[in-house]
Amino acid sequence: MRKLLTVVIACAMLVPTATTAQASARHLVGTATYTLGDTAFQLPAREDGTSDRAELTAVVHYPKDLARHRYPVVLMSHGSWITCADRKAWDDQDYSKLAAWPCAPGTPPLPSQRGYDYLGEDLAAQGMIVISISAKGVEPNYLGQEQDAARAALISKHLALWQELTATGGGPLAGKVLDHGRPIDFRGHADLANVGLMGHSRGGRGTLLFAADVNQARWPTGVKIKAVVPLAPAEPYAPDDNPDNPEYTPYRITNIPVANFVGSCDRAVEGHLRYLNAHNKAPLYEYYVRGANHDFYNTQWSPSSGQVGAYDDAATPSPPKPGYCTSDDDPHRADKQLTETQQRLVASTYLSAFFRRYLLGDRRADPILTGTVQPLRSFATIDITKDMP
Repeated sequence: MRKLLTVVIACAMLVPTATTAQASARHLVGTATYTLGDTAFQLPAREDGTSDRAELTAVVHYPKDLARHRYPVVLMSHGSWITCADRKAWDDQDYSKLAAWPCAPGTPPLPSQRGYDYLGEDLAAQGMIVISISAKGVEPNYLGQEQDAARAALISKHLALWQELTATGGGPLAGKVLDHGRPIDFRGHADLANVGLMGHSRGGRGTLLFAADVNQARWPTGVKIKAVVPLAPAEPYAPDDNPDNPEYTPYRITNIPVANFVGSCDRAVEGHLRYLNAHNKAPLYEYYVRGANHDFYNTQWSPSSGQVGAYDDAATPSPPKPGYCTSDDDPHRADKQLTETQQRLVASTYLSAFFRRYLLGDRRADPILTGTVQPLRSFATIDITKDMP
């Protein structure tokens, strides 16, 4: 019998790592990076038969005590934004330069994959290897479901590289995952049969496509996805609200726990994934975060970074009300807007709880997931829906 629990919670200030982990030990965290080049990967062909090449680049947060340990893996994929940090081009709104790949000589790539370092560090401290991949090569010429397929192909390639690296210590990543110039030996330490995925924005839609029931047979050998987080995802298109519409089939996940995050002041996407409720056989959560916008989840897209193109995407109420934003589901409602720090604390708290539960098997995370425990009630209001088959 399906149980549907909906709780509206007002959440309390509490350090997320202390609340969600409830673990006896914390891990010191290392940060490594790797790149095999800006054009190292051939993306899938588009409908017209053409294709582009993309980068194989990522930042990795990992527990430093690798010896005698095998940790679950979380792979994160950023969303769709400008690819090149060209300030003059931004001032001129010249998207031929802002959305190019590779970037022009002398123009640095905008490191969207570094926007989730706060999540990577937090999850790694709790015993996970976290890989945040760059997906800038899909931006210039891939649209719609073709972009989702390109993003899914990038996810698959990185996971295949890591499966080879951890199984044999070899493959293209051998000696290339560097922490301050020192190669880290991950052989035997990353559990690719215990993987969580997080995709933000269009990265969320690509993640849904990769993890969908109809695509699971295409996962790299030895890779198993155990948990999926669409973070303010771009919702798949369908011409109506029928959850059984075939347009949803490439994105439908029924057998993996999913936790979806929707912001009430997110002007980029609606974010609800109601079609997932139709046939799910695994737990499905939705966190409707009042006062959350789209960009603050990624530090590189947030104003405090000073990065090219960073801004607050929330709408200002009319008449203006300082500290509040216009709710997307009710234009007459003004929600108290979360700060950058508060919004990221929400993400850290609930993603930690979700991945601890479904990658580490820690049932002590359940009260946070269901809203029985309200760790952030002093500053955030979150509507939680839990759908258990």
